[in-house]
Amino acid sequence: MTSIASVAELTTMIGQFADKMSGGMKKSVRKHFREYLLGLMIPPEIRRKSISNISSLVSECDQSTMNRAFHGIDPLTLEKNYIAFLKSVIGGHSVNFIGDDTLLEHPGSKAMEAVGWFHDRKRGKSILAHQPVTSGLYDIDADEFYPFLIRLYRKSGDSGDEFKTKIEIMEEIFRIAEDNFNLAGKIVDSRYSSFKFLGRNFVTEMKSDRKASFQSLGKMTGKNRDLFFTMDEILESTFLMFERNSDILKDFPMYRTFRVYLSNGEPVNPVVLYNPKDKRKKFLVSDYLDGDDIIESWNRRWSIETFHNDAKDLGMGEYQVRDGEGPLIQAGITSIAYTLLSLMMKASKKLFGKVLTTIGQCSRAIKEVLILKKNYKWRLFSG
Repeated sequence: MTSIASVAELTTMIGQFADKMSGGMKKSVRKHFREYLLGLMIPPEIRRKSISNISSLVSECDQSTMNRAFHGIDPLTLEKNYIAFLKSVIGGHSVNFIGDDTLLEHPGSKAMEAVGWFHDRKRGKSILAHQPVTSGLYDIDADEFYPFLIRLYRKSGDSGDEFKTKIEIMEEIFRIAEDNFNLAGKIVDSRYSSFKFLGRNFVTEMKSDRKASFQSLGKMTGKNRDLFFTMDEILESTFLMFERNSDILKDFPMYRTFRVYLSNGEPVNPVVLYNPKDKRKKFLVSDYLDGDDIIESWNRRWSIETFHNDAKDLGMGEYQVRDGEGPLIQAGITSIAYTLLSLMMKASKKLFGKVLTTIGQCSRAIKEVLILKKNYKWRLFSG
């Protein structure tokens, strides 16, 4: 049986966190922000996390009221409040910046602003979707991941705004992180491994056709290009591979490390990973780490993939608004819901009487303790 104390602790934690995030907004918006946040945190009766679904699950307000409240949220204030919270939690810890992007599919929704045809690598075809550029912060000292800022990528000509590539968008997000946190380095996949963005202190994956030289030759030119080799060629010429005894990236039991120079003349440390059974290969590279440290750092990148999956379950992308600001508001609140659920997961023994290890478990526990008991509304939404 759920105790009154656990209900009080849960509602207090949700209420105080929601108030931090909505600080500086209108009073009516702040009240409804609590409702919307809670609505995203619980598993819905139906799959879609729409405004109508949220209003019917946790609010006594009609859909139009919730819709007006949703659009009353100031995304810049929300972002400012969230950064302030992260700074209070992370403090001076060393942090890895993780950059990526994802697809939020919207079949048949051409009327939605910034929706376009984007290639889905998993399906091997183009789908109608929004494509947000996402980011995360990995607190190395505390071994914790936090979603950071999200921006919507728009294809050239989609709006009157100045066109920005995904790399340029990621660069802007990184600068904000750099201004507010003690960044130890950035971790991005091959789509963001441009020399301009990588700069210093990076870990990235190299495509198999990326070229490097074993000699310091400066930048690759027509005269010296024969001394630069693709990563595939380097792998083929590597007769001696070592067996790995690390549990990280177990799919690649063989590896080899080198010191090479990229086509821009900069020295880096690549790690060649190989699976002789299925011929799979991976090329990781860093300018400031080597060996297992590169592999361990790269493994942190999967935190943002986990966030994408959990955030989509929570409702990121399941919005029914046409304007371009709506998806960013939804993504921002979803990131906040994910962060709050992560904090609750750490305190799950106290809050729920049992240890919970996933965002989904925590989401279902909130529904069992609060929603099904119908004993929370006066605590969260009175006044």
